[in-house]
Amino acid sequence: MCGIAVLLHTSGAPVDSGILTEITRAMTHRGPDGEGYYFDGAVGLGHRRLAIIDVEGGRQPLSNEDDTIWITFNGEIYNYRELRRDLIGRGHRFRTDTDTETIVHAYEEWGTDCVPRLRGMFAFAIWDARKRELFLARDRFGIKPLLYWKKPGLFVVASEIQAFRHHPDFASAVSLNAIDLYLHYQYIPAPHTIYEDVHKLPPAHTLLVKADGTHSEPVRYWDVTFEPDSTLSEPEWIERLDAALEETVSAHLVSDVPFGAFLSGGIDSSTVVAHMSRIMTTPVKTFTIAHQSAEYDERLWAEQAARICGADHFIETVNPNALAVLPELVRHFGEPFADSSAVATLAVAGLARRHVKMALSGDGGDEIFAGYHAYPAILREMEPELRLWKRSKRNIADVLRSCQLWPPRVSAADLKYARTALVPASLRAALWQSQAGDYLAATRAHFDRQFTSRRGEGLLGRLQHHDLVNYIAYDNLPKVDTAAMYHGLEVRVPLLDHVFLETARQVPPELKLHINPVSEENKGTLTAKYLLKRAAERFFPADFLHRPKRGFEVPVRDWFGGPFANELADRLTGQNSRICRYFHRDVVQSFLREARDDRPAAWRGWALLILEEWLKQSERRPCPTPRPMAAVTPVNCPT
Repeated sequence: MCGIAVLLHTSGAPVDSGILTEITRAMTHRGPDGEGYYFDGAVGLGHRRLAIIDVEGGRQPLSNEDDTIWITFNGEIYNYRELRRDLIGRGHRFRTDTDTETIVHAYEEWGTDCVPRLRGMFAFAIWDARKRELFLARDRFGIKPLLYWKKPGLFVVASEIQAFRHHPDFASAVSLNAIDLYLHYQYIPAPHTIYEDVHKLPPAHTLLVKADGTHSEPVRYWDVTFEPDSTLSEPEWIERLDAALEETVSAHLVSDVPFGAFLSGGIDSSTVVAHMSRIMTTPVKTFTIAHQSAEYDERLWAEQAARICGADHFIETVNPNALAVLPELVRHFGEPFADSSAVATLAVAGLARRHVKMALSGDGGDEIFAGYHAYPAILREMEPELRLWKRSKRNIADVLRSCQLWPPRVSAADLKYARTALVPASLRAALWQSQAGDYLAATRAHFDRQFTSRRGEGLLGRLQHHDLVNYIAYDNLPKVDTAAMYHGLEVRVPLLDHVFLETARQVPPELKLHINPVSEENKGTLTAKYLLKRAAERFFPADFLHRPKRGFEVPVRDWFGGPFANELADRLTGQNSRICRYFHRDVVQSFLREARDDRPAAWRGWALLILEEWLKQSERRPCPTPRPMAAVTPVNCPT
């Protein structure tokens, strides 16, 4: 993977090479293998490289034959060899064997329509010197990041938000609307960022910028629709899914450097490793993070999966110190990000990087195959009332609602909105010192635009789509990318591949959430991710596949009730508290009291702690370059 940067002086003034160098070098961790620059008067392209394919020949920025088209690119294109053959047949001449040069010639051949032809994870900027235009593109799911900052006379692009702070003119105000989005989601969704003048290019979008800085709104070039195919039997679906899994894992193994896989012990990562083992002729190197607390530890399941797959397995135990890990965690993520599993993800990425340069992960399985508890819960709430007395009760309630004597009926959007809330709306309303209604209304409007954009594919499909274009895009994938790039590790996600999704999106709902036969043992319960588990039966036993789902967490609650409690309270409610400039101090104190005993409350406390640390760090500029963090204690490696 890489770090990319673009400096465009929309005033026409020449680019200062020193400033572009400073911005680019702020992302050295993303590309420790080298750097490169291209300048054309008012525009400059910067690149930090992590060499994975064509290690010697893939230096960037890279151009076409006559140096009229230049690219700085972050990612991997898995079908680049097929595209290369096509383009050579059309008369294009290649100087390297890189996927990067394939994009350049694809742009020459098809213009901005080249992007839908690319299979992979990518974020890139192309400078077309003939048209004097900058073309930006981001992959379908948002695996690779791309942000831009604009002000009069200036348009800047970077892979990380903190890189902008290395420009001497950066002075963007903090967005309070973004803070409310953060408190709701635990992340800040595109196009928003923590800064008012910095924007994320949404996944599956492109943006064309003229030399004078004018541009239209980002253009979506792809979307997913869940369209069930019920013509196949269950055994036929198992075979079809197995073949699709084999194909996508194989496509993601293209590499000129050593590679392995994250192995949490869950169904998704275990399935990816099983297919890797079936394809590869040497043992897969797998990496697991264990916890000292048994409540969060899944090492035994990971070890079992590794044994079954014949993997060369490595484990480390995390024992994070909240106060020690916090500053570097916040510094590296660049804006408030409250998913506490980022601590463990940083650790597993560091473990993997000591052995390999690229790893596969199982991200996306819960969203694609309906693995979250929220799906059946919302479906049960919204299912038609079949019993007469329930229908009668609902009808009476509707009459009372018409007279405003009963609360409004809860919609699927209401249920999903409540389940996406880290800090519920009622608590946020109490928390803000002023304008709470405006912030809450803007957050709900953002949610509604996303949720109601999908119609005609069933409620389960709408729920899955919402998580694919929100939670996956702005929480899960940024977490993995940021943690991996911290250590200079490339991570690929074969389940989030649009070719694979062409199969997965057609799986019927009853093969995702499967109603088990009624028996004394299961009482007709649901099996989530049913088809994926059936396909995995050829690798793993039933007790491995059919067990309660667990998240990838760290013991946040222990921090608020343990030896750090007083210091954490002082940070959040003391005289130097930054968040108390925006929030009522007594409400923050109530959050802290609840965080000692309640897990959801602890997550809310962690979100406030992250925000407090970010506000503290934002007072300094430029943003310090990330440093290696000591967050793990190695044990018996390998096993």
